[in-house]
Amino acid sequence: MQRLRHRRGFTLLELLIVLVVGGVLSMVTIQSFSQVHGSLGARTAQSTFMTMHAQARASAVERGHNVILRVDPSSDRVELEAQTSDGPVVVRSRAFASDYDVSLETDGGVVELCMTPRGFASTSCGNVTSRVQVRFVRGDRTRSVTLLPLGQLMEDT
Repeated sequence: MQRLRHRRGFTLLELLIVLVVGGVLSMVTIQSFSQVHGSLGARTAQSTFMTMHAQARASAVERGHNVILRVDPSSDRVELEAQTSDGPVVVRSRAFASDYDVSLETDGGVVELCMTPRGFASTSCGNVTSRVQVRFVRGDRTRSVTLLPLGQLMEDT
């Protein structure tokens, strides 16, 4: 009995059990974090796109010139281009692949939504004539928005 009272430290079995339990908990945590990280990237990209859409409308009204919101899925880039009397000027550009690790997908190639100084879209300088869905894909996570011909934007659920 005295022998057990003077024992110090842990047995090899106790240490192995702690290491195995710690490893399992770490794997579960890493997997959960990875899923949340992918979801946040797609959601942030969607939010940025919605902000750029609002900026296109506001910039067109403020400047008194057409502003084109261009979505190029081949380069995963979104641009705001003001149509000024001096020619087209890129107001803002965002590379979604490098900034958010997100790829852009559309229903049909490059999408150009032309916002007019009156605050709505025109088909005369853009190619959105019907509903166009823009998807933000990161791994198995996807978020999307729908552009409507008059310039409205709907967040898809």
